[in-house]
Amino acid sequence: MSEFASGTLTAKNIHLSFGSNHVLRGIDLHVEKGTTASVIGPSGSGKSTLLRVMNRLIEPAQGDILLDGRSVLKDNPDELRRRIGMVFQQFNLFPHKTVAENMSLALRKLRGMSKEQAREDALAQLDLVGLKHKADVRPANLSGGQQQRVAIARALAMKPEVMFFDEATSALDPELVKGVLALMTDLPRAA
Repeated sequence: MSEFASGTLTAKNIHLSFGSNHVLRGIDLHVEKGTTASVIGPSGSGKSTLLRVMNRLIEPAQGDILLDGRSVLKDNPDELRRRIGMVFQQFNLFPHKTVAENMSLALRKLRGMSKEQAREDALAQLDLVGLKHKADVRPANLSGGQQQRVAIARALAMKPEVMFFDEATSALDPELVKGVLALMTDLPRAA
C-alpha cells in the first residue's frame, strides 16, 4: 500500500535543458490531494515548462515524477494524462464542434464511453461551471470567460486526480478573471 493518498504528485530533482539553456535545475515539488499549489516566477522562468514536464508533454532530462508514490516516467504518457488534467492559457476548443461535442470527444476516445454517456457526463460538468445552457453552442458564440470555463469543465469531465492550470486567466478580460479564479479555488473542495 502506498504511503501517499490518491492524487499525490511529487517531482524529484527535475532537470531540463534546451540546448545550452538549463531551464529546470533540480526542481523538487510535492502536492497532496485536495490542496492547491502555485508556481510563481517571472516570464521565461520555466513555469509552463515545469507543468508540461509534470504531464509528460516534455520529457525531463533527469529526475523522477511520482503519482501516488509510483514513478510514472516508464509508463505510457497517455495513461498519465488520463489521471492528470491540464487547462492551458489557450482554450483549445474545436471551433467546428459544439461545447458538448468538445467535451465528449475525450470521454469517448480515451474513456470508451458511449455517445450518450459522454454527453450526460459533459452536461453534468457544464452544470458545475454554470454553462449547461450553452451545451449546443459553438465556442465562437461564447465569451472568453465562458470558453475558459468550458475548458476547465472538459478537463474535469475526465475525472483527473491532479489538475494543472497554465496561466488559465491570462487571456481573459480583467472582469472575467475573478469568476474563473473562484472556480479554480473551489476545485480542491469539490474533489
